[in-house]
Amino acid sequence: MRYLKVIVLASVMLAGCQKTPSAEQADISPPPDSATPQSAAAPAATSSATASLSPEEPFLYIEQMKSLEGYGQVVQVKSNADMDQASLESALEKSLQTSNPQTAFSYTLEWESPRFVQIRLQMDEDNAWSGTFNLDEAVTADGRSYASIEQPYRNTVVVRSLSDQGSIHFKGIVSGTQRMIPVWNTGWVKAVDNQEYSVPSFLFYGHEEHHLVQAMTGLELTIPSFPPEEGAYGNDYGYHEMYSDRFYPGFTYMVSGNKTLYRVDLKDFTRKKLHVFDKPVYGMSSSPDGTRIAVLYAHDDYIGPGADLLVLDQKGTTLLSRENAAFLSHSDGFLSVYTLSWEDNTILILPGDNGEDNPLGKIRFDTGSGTSNVLLDEQITKQVKEDIWEHERQQDYYLLTTLKWSPDGRFAAYTSGTGTIRLYDSNERTITFVAAGVLLGWMPDGTLAWADVGGHAYTF
Repeated sequence: MRYLKVIVLASVMLAGCQKTPSAEQADISPPPDSATPQSAAAPAATSSATASLSPEEPFLYIEQMKSLEGYGQVVQVKSNADMDQASLESALEKSLQTSNPQTAFSYTLEWESPRFVQIRLQMDEDNAWSGTFNLDEAVTADGRSYASIEQPYRNTVVVRSLSDQGSIHFKGIVSGTQRMIPVWNTGWVKAVDNQEYSVPSFLFYGHEEHHLVQAMTGLELTIPSFPPEEGAYGNDYGYHEMYSDRFYPGFTYMVSGNKTLYRVDLKDFTRKKLHVFDKPVYGMSSSPDGTRIAVLYAHDDYIGPGADLLVLDQKGTTLLSRENAAFLSHSDGFLSVYTLSWEDNTILILPGDNGEDNPLGKIRFDTGSGTSNVLLDEQITKQVKEDIWEHERQQDYYLLTTLKWSPDGRFAAYTSGTGTIRLYDSNERTITFVAAGVLLGWMPDGTLAWADVGGHAYTF
């Protein structure tokens, strides 16, 4: 057979999962049991599509596969009606965008029938690479469109190199400069304020050890994983340790098993128990001076959307507690991470549902006075909202919560509904493709950073 395995979920599923990180950017799936990957994959795509469509509506079934014949990937496009070949080829050529125009890349189209074409992509797999194209402008042989207003991403294809080596990429948006630091493939990358450096660090989680990488120099600290906590709570993000978003000279804080809070010595990696929670922990953050730790944990036994807040000092003594301090909609029983942070040594930024009244989904909570208010971003003007929503073809406030502004305030990087990183230029009001990866943010020198870690990764 020419193909090894199905590597990306059919794009028909993209539109229904726009707010679910693991569905916004397709992951590599395990090889099928069958020795014939095409026959194993095709029925799943067909049944999921036809279940929601009338027979008359033109529809493209898109699957991505890795080729055994040298470097390359194959995108299979099937239709429930005869395709206009010229329109599909034109749609591909006009919409193709890549993360690195200098990387060698080409493609060929192999028409197996009027309803089946294979797009064979050739790329340099030695370099991290990503790209995207959209087939909305393709039409059937009798002139009907494949585009969908209700599912704006269903004909979008995202491709990326399949390197076994993770990496952080830095790109000067104005200068065009690029550099890369080799790192590790992971399912969770955490931005860390490391007080020993004036620039950001990133923590790459692992099951046996974690790696804290200083962004500008690549200096790395390896942190061993501790044995699983007895009576630990299971979670839906795959790691039993949760580190603070701040590291201090010689120490930091960590929650083990979504249950026990520790202070961790970063020299000999011993730990001191500070507090044991009677319900699963959702998230934690420590103050800039390192003297306070804020923890959100489940309000209900069924692990619902409500979260209680506990603020402890560095010895584990309770300083403040508040029931239902945060509320983040999700299905009961799913233990995911709630993002919180300290604005300063008094003000906490707590999570909330995003919408018209709270575009960023964030609440400023004063631990001194107990008052709270919605956190707003004055840079997100009405025009910014309209431009992004028009480009994404939907009014989705979730997109605004991913915006990260450049130091000069001109550019905003965000995660698109397709899982790709886009760049908004507030001066020109243009939106361009950057890469398929995990958006990390801006460096002090104005370069944009993202991670390529072999698939989707959470960035809580």
